[in-house]
Amino acid sequence: MTAMFLVKYLCTALVAGVSGGLAMQLAMRLIAHGGHVKGDMILALGSLITKSRDNAYRVGLIVHVTAAIGFGLVYTLLMVTLGYTHMPISLMLGLGVGALHGLIVSLMLVWVVADQHPLEEFKETDLLVGLSHMAGHVAYGGVIGLIVGLSPL
Repeated sequence: MTAMFLVKYLCTALVAGVSGGLAMQLAMRLIAHGGHVKGDMILALGSLITKSRDNAYRVGLIVHVTAAIGFGLVYTLLMVTLGYTHMPISLMLGLGVGALHGLIVSLMLVWVVADQHPLEEFKETDLLVGLSHMAGHVAYGGVIGLIVGLSPL
């Protein structure tokens, strides 16, 4: 029984993490498409690591997918631990945790990361960039909550 639960948990968290990461990227691209927010989060993340544009998108994509899966494991574990694995409570918890996660990331991004970024194009950031990341994390958490709520956990 424990092995079967572990398989369900890992599969659910994997699907939720990847789907949430895609939802986050979609939400942020839709906001950027409006023209008010410039920059590509994956390129910015990758170039923060590579210190240049060379291979930055590939590195950023690998880091983003890995983080999406890792946080998918954490979000799903939180929902299982609290016993909130059914709709609509899983969706609400996912949205709430995503909002908190987004707030922390947005504040770090605007106040810390931008100052330290090696590429000039990512050194300037504003409230809209922070709000874009906030919206992306809320979308991420919402998708995690939806998938956990619909899963057999």
